[in-house]
Amino acid sequence: MAESKVEDNKNNALLMLVSLLVLLTGIFLFYYFSDVRLFYRVLGVISSIVIAATIAYRTDFGKTVFSYVADSKVELNKVTWPTKQETTQTTLGVIVIVVIIGLILWLLDMLFAWSVGTLYGVR
Repeated sequence: MAESKVEDNKNNALLMLVSLLVLLTGIFLFYYFSDVRLFYRVLGVISSIVIAATIAYRTDFGKTVFSYVADSKVELNKVTWPTKQETTQTTLGVIVIVVIIGLILWLLDMLFAWSVGTLYGVR
């Protein structure tokens, strides 16, 4: 039983290493073939990401991550999202507050500039 567990850990580590090497090779080749059109290079990187993710999924860690992502999707469906009207009203409220604070800071800046100019006799 213990030997099987050690062998599984070695296989998981080896698969993660292979996955990392595939990903790094894809990134290296993206920059190495800089004279090739960008579309093909991006397609190559995306392909290497998909292949690396497929290899990583076969490990225990990969299955844990996949389970976490699936559970996160379920939790996102439970969220009560704001309506369009609520979003618009909140956005307009934030814009109005930003403008008001901006005007207050501008007036304070003008006041300080006037007072410093008056103290030093510049104005």
